[in-house]
Amino acid sequence: MTRKIVVLSLLIMVFSLIFTGCTSQPVKDTGPSDTGAAPEKAITLRIATYNPGEAAQSKVLVEFGEDIQRLTNGRVKYEFYPGSMLLAADKMYDGIIEGIADIGYSNLAYTFGRFPVTEVLDLPIGFPNGWVANHVAADFYNHFKPPEFNDTHVLTLTTSSLNNIITINTPIRKPEDLKGLTLRGTGYIGQLVEAMGGVARALPMPEAYDYLSKNIIDGLLIPYETMQTYKYGEVVNNITEVWQTSNVYTFYITMNQNTWNSLPADIQEIITNYVEEEFIEKLAKMWNDIGIEGKRYAIEEGFDIYVVPDNELPAWKEKAEKVINDYIEKMVAKGYSKDEITEWMDFIKERTEYWLNKQIELGIKSETGPPEVYKEY
Repeated sequence: MTRKIVVLSLLIMVFSLIFTGCTSQPVKDTGPSDTGAAPEKAITLRIATYNPGEAAQSKVLVEFGEDIQRLTNGRVKYEFYPGSMLLAADKMYDGIIEGIADIGYSNLAYTFGRFPVTEVLDLPIGFPNGWVANHVAADFYNHFKPPEFNDTHVLTLTTSSLNNIITINTPIRKPEDLKGLTLRGTGYIGQLVEAMGGVARALPMPEAYDYLSKNIIDGLLIPYETMQTYKYGEVVNNITEVWQTSNVYTFYITMNQNTWNSLPADIQEIITNYVEEEFIEKLAKMWNDIGIEGKRYAIEEGFDIYVVPDNELPAWKEKAEKVINDYIEKMVAKGYSKDEITEWMDFIKERTEYWLNKQIELGIKSETGPPEVYKEY
């Protein structure tokens, strides 16, 4: 009897399983279940620059993308478009506004006059080197937040290393030696060329090599690193250093405002903290390193390098002052007060002194600057 009951029970269980299997529907992934939310879709940021992909300036942007991807645990990914693949230098800012790229890197001077307040950083005000100038530029934006950038979300500003006078045939020992020579220079860098008696040509960086090789221009006002980055070292021979009256090229790294606004608050915080705590220093170190290597290349290749001695500086400072005074007059004509402009310049001088002292304290050497930070080769 007991055996019959057990067999009957087993038959009932089998029929129940068959019935359940026939009437159940396949499980579909139709979205969140009651037990948890669906995986968050990754956000892809398109990063654009005009620099060639192998340039250090491009590599540091790739590092930015990789770091943000890592810090957000893959919630943010990136696509990188170097060499003007997505946007050319002079189209970069408008392309960011329009959303063609999410993040863009370009030089202020390619749209000269569009960022008049920030262009004060391009004046020949005596940055000792790129490491200092990078930190000062970042401080300047964070302090003044110039409204000329209000239609995008600026991540930071960065600058080149110090410009040198680099020529094909004519060694430059004093400003008058530039008379009649044509040098590549944009914005206020070009105005400094003209203040010294030269003729400025606002050429895109990738085109300058061709102009040099054909002797259409005589040289450039440009950092050491371009000897390798843009291969100018193949066609020039002479370099003049005068950091006390030189200037830098200033660059923006900025994001489409809608893209920024669409990011979750915690991702915005991750990016902001990363820029402030790591990326600004990575940019400063990158420019410093390639400046050092660019000068090493020039020395090893036997370039004629002339460092202007202190007793000859007054003649150079006179030319630099002309560019600075022209800027002040131009900005007053635009409606800015002299007090505002003085505040910008005083801030730059104060932060330059601060960061130079910090550089000395940290023992960081550069290819240009006073003896305390000047790298011996």
